[in-house]
Amino acid sequence: MVFGFRKMKAVLVFGGTGFLGSNLVKYLLAQNLNVIVYKHKSLGYLSSIVNDKLIFIDSFDEKLSQLYNIDTIYHLASKVFSKEPTYENFYQTNVDLTIKILDFTKCLGISQFIYISTGSIFSKKINNSIFDESTCPNPKNYYGLTKYIAERLVEIELEKTNIKTSIVRFPSIFGINSGGGIVETFYTSAKESKPIEVYSNGQRLRNLIYVDSAVEILYLLYKNRENLGQNEIFMAGSEDSLKLLEIAKLIANLTDSRSKIIPVDKFPPSDFDVKIDTSKAKNLLGFKPLSIEDGLKRYVEDMNNENL
Repeated sequence: MVFGFRKMKAVLVFGGTGFLGSNLVKYLLAQNLNVIVYKHKSLGYLSSIVNDKLIFIDSFDEKLSQLYNIDTIYHLASKVFSKEPTYENFYQTNVDLTIKILDFTKCLGISQFIYISTGSIFSKKINNSIFDESTCPNPKNYYGLTKYIAERLVEIELEKTNIKTSIVRFPSIFGINSGGGIVETFYTSAKESKPIEVYSNGQRLRNLIYVDSAVEILYLLYKNRENLGQNEIFMAGSEDSLKLLEIAKLIANLTDSRSKIIPVDKFPPSDFDVKIDTSKAKNLLGFKPLSIEDGLKRYVEDMNNENL
């Protein structure tokens, strides 16, 4: 453990070396916050960051509360599986790890706990209704199921404490180093002028959120923590939803691609429209998400700069 800003207010981030976590950490540092990151094995996407306000820990040491004044914990920790994961894999990553972090949290005397969840806890709604905080979870895969179990554990385990909890349910997040997803798939094909196959005949609506908007809502939770209730759930997403065909066309246009866009008669497990109501986050936090088109413009610009 490296000792840095002893007894100064700090934020602790689990999963801070991954895609979303590293973007969050960089943003928190830009806001002049002291940030502690738990690293499991490597520094990941933070390996090139040098900042006096950033330190790393590698153990669940209860003495941490004696060294640092931690007031908020972000739990973004997850694991990338190298093969087809089993229920046990997901359970160990999303449930067992969350229990361990929650047990550790109770020893630190913090005031806020923020858990990053997923839209995968939902499945198809009747009449293509909009997903909001009141939508009943109905996971159809191991990932969504174990993330929802973790959600419930956060509330149950911290219910009798003074710790305010916030759960944020994200759809697919895109940006540099996202590690997959339809935006990266479409972009790669577009840059190589290869055909872009679009499942569900391109007609399904998707809500995708650009990483900057995802980081924004996570910071706003910290900034507005005094105004939050004991247990809050927020839906996060882009300003709008677009058909898969529209997303493919936008990426092709933004990359000046000669790719042919081909709607295909193949249907993924999540073959239903996704429309998200972010009113609560807008009203309570002042959240201002980008539209999908504006997010894609930033993504393509970022990718172009990355390849210079």
